Amino acid sequence: MPLDITKIEAIIFDLGGVIINLAESQTIKAFAALGKMSIEEAGDIVSNEKYFKDYETGKIDDPTFRAHLRESFLFEGPEEYLDEAWNAMLGTIPKAKFEKLNRLRSAYKLYVMSNTNAIHVRRFLQIADHFSPQKDFYAYFDKVYLSNEIGERKPDSGAWQVILDEQSVAAHNALFIDDKLENINAASQLGLQVYHNQSPDDWMNLFE
Repeated sequence: MPLDITKIEAIIFDLGGVIINLAESQTIKAFAALGKMSIEEAGDIVSNEKYFKDYETGKIDDPTFRAHLRESFLFEGPEEYLDEAWNAMLGTIPKAKFEKLNRLRSAYKLYVMSNTNAIHVRRFLQIADHFSPQKDFYAYFDKVYLSNEIGERKPDSGAWQVILDEQSVAAHNALFIDDKLENINAASQLGLQVYHNQSPDDWMNLFE
């Protein structure tokens, strides 16, 4: 179904790869260095170990997540090193995006739906404060939904349904923007309008 901007009342943004620049490979490299293993081995751990998804849905806390990392990567050093490796993927937020969000807020309801976790959220908010010191990140949106807080993660339908239900938004009047095709496909099946953001700044051209 082709995207029809004229019917949009609400926009639901992903964070990584949409709002904040993301380089997941940097975290894989950092974990490989901590564990003295190959990048391929570290990547397999991040891709396949269930505790990463459990952490994203709030089923385990920070200490438990770090304990799993220590076991997986055979690391006995300070926990700060684990957090730094995990956060290595988080990049910058161009100021132009904050400016665009400000303009969009006057015409649309704006929401966030992000698969994330407590360690990332703390670092993300520090980054946001650096690039937008004049305005709190949450103030750019009507509401921010985080997987570790609501217990639902994309591509499961509940990740979007909680927003549609709570905000009384019809799926066909909502636009979901994400960089991962599996999430785009799942949101489309739920009836949302979708935009696959293949480069970090692509979505900004939708609203010229």
